[in-house]
Formats: sequence, C-alpha cells, structure tokens
Amino acid sequence: MASEKEVLDLLAKFNSIKPWAFVQHMDMSSMGIGNVLLFLISSGREVSAGEISEYMNVSTARVAVLLKKMSEKGLIDKRSDPEDKRKVMVSITPKGIEAFEERKREVLLYAGPIVEHFGVEKVDDFINSCRDITNIVDQIEQEQQKKAYWRNKK
Repeated sequence: MASEKEVLDLLAKFNSIKPWAFVQHMDMSSMGIGNVLLFLISSGREVSAGEISEYMNVSTARVAVLLKKMSEKGLIDKRSDPEDKRKVMVSITPKGIEAFEERKREVLLYAGPIVEHFGVEKVDDFINSCRDITNIVDQIEQEQQKKAYWRNKK
C-alpha cells in the first residue's frame, strides 16, 4: 500500500500540471451541450428528451434545463410529440451543427498533436487508466454513502 507521503506527493505533482485546464480543451461535452449535439448528429433524426437522458445517463430534469438553454441559443428545435403531448422531441438546427463543428475543430486542434506525439496505444492506455481511477473513486463514494446511511439509521 502506498504511504501517505507518496499519495500526497503524487497528488501535488498531478495538480501542478493543471489537469482541469487541459480537460476543458478536450471536453466535447462542455456543460453537456456538446454531448447533446453529438447525440443528435449521430442519430441523424429527431429524438426524444427521454432518449437524450438515457444516452447521457442524467435525469430528465437536468436534460430539460439543458435543452431550454440550447433552444434559447438556437442550437436545437423542440416540439411536443403529436401522439404524446408529454413527450418533447428535439432536433438540431443549422446553428447547432455549426457550433458542434467549431467545438470539434477546437478539440482536434489539441488532441491531434497529443495522439501524434504519444501514439494511439499510449493515449488509449492513459484513458483506460483514468477510467480505472474513476471506477475506484466511484466505489469509494458508494461505500462512504452506505456508511453514512447506516450511521444515520442508528
């Protein structure tokens, strides 16, 4: 097991590279908007807000807020499903396609040289390591939530 000093030294080293600034440049889903646009472009059809919620694995309430912002910016069109008025149908606008393409160009500007420098295999290994770290953090959070739940039950 790693010592406390080793862990703290690694965290300090990690934070010194300002990882969040890097991630912001690479994040296609800035605030979820890019993720919705990607889904709309990929599906090539009008989709329901529920489908977007499932795709993003977020609540329908969160998607509703996001879709409202996107509609106000002219990135999407929303309408009620004629067969089920409770259902919101979403399609991408030309402005939405343009916004997605611009964001994609920006991401490729940063990601292209990184892949070129390290190679696909090393970048893929890095992504897999990040996924493993995220899974460990998620497990720890779940365990902490369970402990807090049982403490509160007493």
